Amino acid sequence: MKYIIWFSWWTDSVFVAWKLKQEGHEVLLVNLKNTVEKNKCCEVPTKLFEIANSLDLPLKIIDVTKDFKKLVVDNFVNAYLKWKTPNPCINCNEFVRFQMLEKIRKEYWYDYISTGHYVKRVDIHWFYTFAIPEDKLKDQTYMLYRVLRYQNIVKYLEFPIYKYLKKDIKKVISSENIPIDTQKESQNICFIPDDDYPNYIKNNININFKKGDIIDMKGNKIWEHNWVVNYTIWQRKWLDLKTNDKKYVINIDYKNNVIKVWDDKDLFQNKVCVDELLYFKDYKWPIYAKVRYKSILQEVENIEWNCVFFKEPVRAITPWQHLVLYSYNDWDYFVLWWWKILY
Repeated sequence: MKYIIWFSWWTDSVFVAWKLKQEGHEVLLVNLKNTVEKNKCCEVPTKLFEIANSLDLPLKIIDVTKDFKKLVVDNFVNAYLKWKTPNPCINCNEFVRFQMLEKIRKEYWYDYISTGHYVKRVDIHWFYTFAIPEDKLKDQTYMLYRVLRYQNIVKYLEFPIYKYLKKDIKKVISSENIPIDTQKESQNICFIPDDDYPNYIKNNININFKKGDIIDMKGNKIWEHNWVVNYTIWQRKWLDLKTNDKKYVINIDYKNNVIKVWDDKDLFQNKVCVDELLYFKDYKWPIYAKVRYKSILQEVENIEWNCVFFKEPVRAITPWQHLVLYSYNDWDYFVLWWWKILY
């Protein structure tokens, strides 16, 4: 078989390349270059060529700067300016990464696309979906779920590491003396190296920012904020309140330049409503949900129209993040429905 591999200089994609070559497949390494600015995962360092040479595999560099800027970076900035909490990694997977990999696969007549993502592709009644992998701590079904909208791409995807634990993959790479990059692997948002979102936004727009009031649930002013774009719903970073109580942003009033905060106990909700639905009918209860990438599966009690009700209150459900629902068959938790959170 002929495989295109989305390739970086980190452990997982290197292992996939090594494994497929060991199995006798023809392998083409593809790195999607993003040159918007210096970042944490999309540069093309010298190390990448060193690793490709050590594997004795061809490496193709594709510049996706234009699409990445328009579909990921600009979307991120615009969402923040509307006081939403965007997830640029999900947008990148849906609109840039896998679209480009499929284009290359067809152009060069390759059989499959493979990546180092921890996810299992399964076929449930003639519909491809993703199931949670063996290494539950590395599960990436939440970050990849939007790709399922493109069944014509998903049928050509393979994820060889779904049955491996990260620690075992590291042992193999070490024993084979493959020169991976030892820097910390990508976390949070790749195009913001210092993770300072407000500063990044300030440097990319022409809007004057000003201070305003922070009020409590009763409307009393308790402090002052630096700029509303510094904050998102359920956030407490940068509030800098002179109080021992933990307070979290619950509402951002752009018109009046006011931020309202609640106590930690008020962050728990039993209900979430969404604005988008895509599903297939063959599923079984119980159903579970994730409200963010690192959250655990939460059991769902009921679904009515576009609202999901949980059996137990869920903490800090955030507007404009993604709600991913899972069902369970005899062997896997698999992605069932997917929506974008309204409230």
